[in-house]
This record gives sequence, C-alpha cells and structure tokens, in this order.
Amino acid sequence: MVHYFIPFAIDKKLFHAFDYYMSLVPDHDAWICFVDGDTAFLRPDWGRVIEEYVKKYPDTGLFTCYASRCHYEYQRPAGADQQRDSILYHKEIVDLVAEGKYDATIIPARIAGHLMVIKKSTWIKIRETVAITARAKNVLGVDTKISNAILASGMKIRLMKELYIFHYLRMKEGLDYKDHLI
Repeated sequence: MVHYFIPFAIDKKLFHAFDYYMSLVPDHDAWICFVDGDTAFLRPDWGRVIEEYVKKYPDTGLFTCYASRCHYEYQRPAGADQQRDSILYHKEIVDLVAEGKYDATIIPARIAGHLMVIKKSTWIKIRETVAITARAKNVLGVDTKISNAILASGMKIRLMKELYIFHYLRMKEGLDYKDHLI
C-alpha cells in the first residue's frame, strides 16, 4: 500500500513534518509518497502508476519522477521547456512519457524532492542520519539529506520515467527566489 502526504511545517522544520507523517503509518512494509504543495498530477491514474513501480522495483530505496520544473536536468524529460506556463503543454508531456512500460532509471546522485516515495522500513534505517544532517535545515535541503542518506546506505534512487508532474517551483518569482522559505 502507498500512503500520500503533502508535508508542511508552519515552523519550517520540514524534517519533523516528514517524520510525523511517517509515524502515522504503522506498517513497516508500506510505502509513503511525499509531494510538494506546489505540484499537480496531470494524469488520472497517477496512483496506479506509483503502485506499479513499487511492485516492479521493491528493492528501491527512494523513487522520484519527472517534473515540469526542477533544478536537476536528470529529473526533467529531454526537450521539455521548464519556462512554459501552459498547463496544456505540460499535459502533452505527461502523455508523451506515459508509455506503460514502467521503465526506471537509477539516479546515482541527490535528487530534488518534488515527489519522493519511500518505504517506512527504509525511513527507519536512514532516519537518524537524516535527523542529524538536517538539524540545521529548514525547508531547503531536507530532500538532499534524505537522498544522500539513501545513497550512503547503498540503496538505489529510481526515476519513474512514466510519471511527470507539474511543479510550479517559483515560476513567476524565479528559481533563485527563496524569501518564502526563510
């Protein structure tokens, strides 16, 4: 089973929000999907797609997906224009990547956390490392600490190549705008 949460921390301590939502899931074999609040799924069967990936690649430490806007090129489909603000344009990209093959690419580097799917038992393994390394972080950087802990533990990060989400990511304000995060 996959549980879905949009973590938010009024005090900006995002690690504590992740940890709180993890504590709500009693089953250590369950998967938890965290998505940013400024994202949208543009395909109606997004939950089924995620379920298929966790079934096909159960040994994965962390899943992510393509996004319309992301700092990391490897989390954007080739040729997608992250400056385009048309939701219809991004729906076309969704349809292009939706092939039904459930292919995944291993990402050997940290990821942006617009969408992260992680098993509760994996969280338990990396929790202390993330807690220590993220203690000085607020909103920015917690996703990096999680993905670094996954990689350091020898687990894989996989990109679900069939899933693309719309990610606002400061489209109007610019990627460098961070006032709202401080």
